Amino acid sequence: MDQPAALKPGSLSFVEVLATSVALIGPSMTPLLIAPGMFALAGNSTWLAYVFGAAMLVFVALNINQFARRSSKAGSMYGYVADNLGRTAGALNGWALLWAYGFTAAAVVGAMALFGNLLLGDVGLHAPPIVIAIVVAAIAWQAAYRGVQISAIVMLVLEVISVAIICIVVGVVLFHQGPHLDVNQTTLRGGFPGGIGLALAFAMFSFVGFESATAFGAEAKNPLAAIPRAVIGSVIFAGTFFIVVTYAEIVGMAHAPQPLDKQTFPLGTLVDLFNIGFLRVPLTIGALCSAFSVCLACITTAGRIAYAMAMEGSLPAAFARIEPKHDTPNVAVTVITAITLAVAVVCLASGIAPIDVFENCGVLSSFGFILIYALISIAAFLYVKRAGESRWSDMAISFLALACLIVPAVTLFYPVPAPPQRYFAYYFLAFLVVGWGWFTLRRKAIA
Repeated sequence: MDQPAALKPGSLSFVEVLATSVALIGPSMTPLLIAPGMFALAGNSTWLAYVFGAAMLVFVALNINQFARRSSKAGSMYGYVADNLGRTAGALNGWALLWAYGFTAAAVVGAMALFGNLLLGDVGLHAPPIVIAIVVAAIAWQAAYRGVQISAIVMLVLEVISVAIICIVVGVVLFHQGPHLDVNQTTLRGGFPGGIGLALAFAMFSFVGFESATAFGAEAKNPLAAIPRAVIGSVIFAGTFFIVVTYAEIVGMAHAPQPLDKQTFPLGTLVDLFNIGFLRVPLTIGALCSAFSVCLACITTAGRIAYAMAMEGSLPAAFARIEPKHDTPNVAVTVITAITLAVAVVCLASGIAPIDVFENCGVLSSFGFILIYALISIAAFLYVKRAGESRWSDMAISFLALACLIVPAVTLFYPVPAPPQRYFAYYFLAFLVVGWGWFTLRRKAIA
């Protein structure tokens, strides 16, 4: 049977496209795993870091939508840069996308190993983290392999379950607080001295993935309307959720024997404090589901990026292969899953704790996303200028996005992080050099 030459058009509704963006953000991961680290850095100003992060990524989203409302194709984040800044910049952007999504997936594999053992521990069982990682990665690969529509539905259901449980906990905490503002959170105090800057980088990690809807330009129904709405909608939803939930966590932890930054499972502590311990197991299941949905979204989206790069000749032609039964880029999805799992397994086998796998891989992914968002912001202004549609507001939005991105970018380098994070920037730069070299060789071979 001849294989189809393209992905299945019109297979995703707006809700399914939005589901992919929200799932890749993984809003549940912030109150479950990221908030303690944020609080250690920013203290009572944690909410402010999320306000800044939401504003920054709204500017980035507006730049992305300059393209998304005018054109659509598979792996669009790659195409946007390649078409406007040149094929070399596009290739580097594609490599950065694969880096960012790959390490985000590896991060949440670590999270799934953590939550999987917490869940098993509640029933008196235990499994090696590596075994849990392999099992969940295999399930995610199978879902991504069988079809993006199935994947989107699964991701939407899993994330809705997790967010709903968290909202119940937050509602209970705020009900006990009453209609009173927590004045302690109106002052910028606590946290690590100067930590607000680094907290902004962590805040960005909470949001990353909102742009993943653009990877489905070839498969979305009415993509010129659905994709821009999904991009901006996912940022607004996530920003609101993060601000409210972290506010509630800080309020609730005022009654805990240990502060938020000392918690390994803060929402689990809250359900015990407020006598809703029956939610502990559902909360853990929701956390596991949320991490799984992020992993699935990363694999699904990165597969479309690799597919687009292969179609342009930046990756071997095998990555552009479409599986005939499910109309999915099966080779790309399989290779990305294998590499992601290998990263997580090697870390876990080296004795690195699952929570450290999550945090370190999350920081590594941030380098890729910062570069991606910066290139998109530059390309967006050039795009509308060449189209003769440039306005002063377009220049302002691009400038504001770049100015905001400088803050988390600087904090990844200065003050110099402790090992092993101090070496992460060099790993990323080496990866880009290898990617540039590969692209150069491929271009010469094709010529």
